[in-house]
Amino acid sequence: MRSKGKTSAISYWDKFSGKSAFLILFLVTFFIRFPFFFRDYIDRDESTFILMGQALVDGHLPYTFLWDLKPPVIFYLMAGIISAFGKSFFAIRFTGVLAVSLTGFFTYVIGSHLFSKKTGFWSAFGTIMLLSLFGSLQGVMSEHISMLFFMPGIALLVRSRTNRDILLAGLLTGLALMTKINLAYATLFIAIYLLVDGVRAGNWQKGLWKSALFGGANLTVIILAVLPYILENKAALWWKSVILAPLKYTSAEPFSPEKILPFVIVITAFFLIAWRKGNIDFKKPGVQLVFVAVLGVCISFVKGGKVNGHYLIQLYPLLLLFVISLLSSLPQFRNNRHFSPYLLLLLFLVPMESYKEYYAIYQHKKEKGSYYNGEGIWVPEYLQEQGLKTDKVLFLEYHIGYWMLGEYPLTPASTHPSN
Repeated sequence: MRSKGKTSAISYWDKFSGKSAFLILFLVTFFIRFPFFFRDYIDRDESTFILMGQALVDGHLPYTFLWDLKPPVIFYLMAGIISAFGKSFFAIRFTGVLAVSLTGFFTYVIGSHLFSKKTGFWSAFGTIMLLSLFGSLQGVMSEHISMLFFMPGIALLVRSRTNRDILLAGLLTGLALMTKINLAYATLFIAIYLLVDGVRAGNWQKGLWKSALFGGANLTVIILAVLPYILENKAALWWKSVILAPLKYTSAEPFSPEKILPFVIVITAFFLIAWRKGNIDFKKPGVQLVFVAVLGVCISFVKGGKVNGHYLIQLYPLLLLFVISLLSSLPQFRNNRHFSPYLLLLLFLVPMESYKEYYAIYQHKKEKGSYYNGEGIWVPEYLQEQGLKTDKVLFLEYHIGYWMLGEYPLTPASTHPSN
């Protein structure tokens, strides 16, 4: 009987396809995130990206009219959505669904290649959960978009190291870097790893070439990102906004060990346990590459001196591959039947925020006649109904209201309310 159960389990995962994985991940992601499509405001950063994107649609390069310290790819993405669909919260939040489900899918691809389809799928499932629940993660954050580019880049490098795949991986990680600048550490570490891997294989020229190809592809994306500013003689503005401002931001607060030390201890302890137990084969080149990427992301957090909840979006997909692989190798987790009822209960309870939001939008529709809700919608409607002038309104928090009014923040410095 045991043999039969084991065989059926093996055959199930053998038959499991990438299309099935993506469909499940997409549907679950959509279910979890859908009720948040109708909120005016989820996070101040998301609202800022929308305003920056609208300014770009209206002909203003990022940083020249409105200002934020993120690299420009997120603004171009928002501009593309607005150009295609107009002022649509639905379109923007649906883009978030695609970003999260695709990030989960490429987590599955990496996990299947390095470990097993089972490990890949549960790592991917954990990814879409952790990228969609709690706090402000239901919005479209720059970390979500950076992972949309970064994870397929890692998948290409894990799958093979052909010149074509390295070039594509470099372009993708370059786009990720131009979405979240802290990924420079992970990108640099990967380039160094490609060089070291070639040296270890006794062919340093090949390693140097692959490292240079990967780095050159990243550099190409950066050059394309700064090119419009060079043509308008505003390269210094780009440098100050994309490079210097984030450095100033991370150094604005004094370094507090208590904010970062618990994170460092947990991550270090986990990898020491995984290494000592020998449950993960760290001799595999692909495993080493993913570990190097994890290390780069973690060091960027340490350099920043703090770990906000949405920062971890960049860590979850990579780290879960190791966590699920380690757990699945432990004897007490191998008996799926024993844990299945508890796992199903956990999966049912985890999206509690989504259930509450479904009820909230149902109530709002019944009372107000619209699913869309929030101060960023109600206040602009009130101002327009009263016939008041809207060109001098100052939103201290729900600044998505500018978008609803067809106006802009009063000054570039006030684009993000925290400024």
